[in-house]
Amino acid sequence: MDILLTLGLIILFTKIADSIAMKFGLPSVVGSLIVGILVGPSVFNIIQNNASIELLSHLGVILLMFIAGVESDLKILKKYFKPSLITGLLGVLIPFAVFFFASRSFNYSQDTSMFIGLIFGATSLSIAIQVLKELNFIQTKEGSIIIGSSILDDIIVVILLNLVLNLVNPNTTTADVLPFLFKNVLFFLFIYIFGKYILPIILKGLSYFIVPERDVAFSLIMVFLLSFLADWIGMSDIIGAFFAGILISQTPFAEYVERKVTSITSALFAPVFFVSIGLKLVLDGLGENMLLIIVFSVLAIFTKFIGGFLGGKIEKFDNNSSAIIGASLISRGEMALILIALGLEKGFIDQGMYASLVLVIIFTTVIAPILLKWAISLGDKSKAELDDPVNES
Repeated sequence: MDILLTLGLIILFTKIADSIAMKFGLPSVVGSLIVGILVGPSVFNIIQNNASIELLSHLGVILLMFIAGVESDLKILKKYFKPSLITGLLGVLIPFAVFFFASRSFNYSQDTSMFIGLIFGATSLSIAIQVLKELNFIQTKEGSIIIGSSILDDIIVVILLNLVLNLVNPNTTTADVLPFLFKNVLFFLFIYIFGKYILPIILKGLSYFIVPERDVAFSLIMVFLLSFLADWIGMSDIIGAFFAGILISQTPFAEYVERKVTSITSALFAPVFFVSIGLKLVLDGLGENMLLIIVFSVLAIFTKFIGGFLGGKIEKFDNNSSAIIGASLISRGEMALILIALGLEKGFIDQGMYASLVLVIIFTTVIAPILLKWAISLGDKSKAELDDPVNES
């Protein structure tokens, strides 16, 4: 099929499906994922994967990671750093450990089990934020910690991803570990020095350039150069894109750039990426993995919930506030889908596992906002009962 016709159909189908999903109170990404499955080889076989879709899909991944970095509000991180760090760490490490051992019990290799643990350590910040905004809960202390822990969650997962990709490389030996760590330290040191000392100088010079979309163009230059640098030194390019977003988030034009890049990403690149997830799905033999899908779905909910709940209790939150924090972390969304696609590309997971994991991610993406709304409504109900004068008599 001609690529222009393919793109037109992808955008048309995903926007219709996204609209239907949102009318049912579900995240729009669910609609795009289902479209990918329906139009792909597994069902109607309308669209086939090809090099053009792969390229646009990869650009979508890079831009989604960049947007995640731009959305990382470091002011919130600084204000609520300790509770966010505790919650973020528990929200990553508990799923990572549980899914590692669960995967091993299903006879998957150590490398595959580590990567699966990493996938389920991720959190979807965008879906949590959508629900918090809808319920006017984003300005609360719980809302701030949810955002802060989700941001740190992404950073922790990105760092662990880099660690796992290097350590499980068959060519990596014990002697390679120190140079690998040294390269990583140099990369993050470069990001810090660049952001603190070089970026302000560049921004001053940038003011002398009067060209259309100057700030967006500069941001995209940062994205692609840092993605290339990360890939060149042996890291994943999406790590460079994420930290490019972190750097841009500190600039005065961050909000404008986020709005512009999100607009084109949501209109074109993200739909292609989410549809490409479905295009790679092979549903044959899925019934053989039904036990795994059920077990992983249950674990996906409880491990994140427990991590967030414990983080809230450590910070002396009551049970309801801790439950809100726990429920907010359940959705894996875009970050997990990016990791699943990377896992298939790198050979950590096969087609059968790929299909099973995508279905689990779809399930958690659907159930998470429902559970979060329920937890917040319980808190509102309890507060209303406490304020009711009838209960005081």
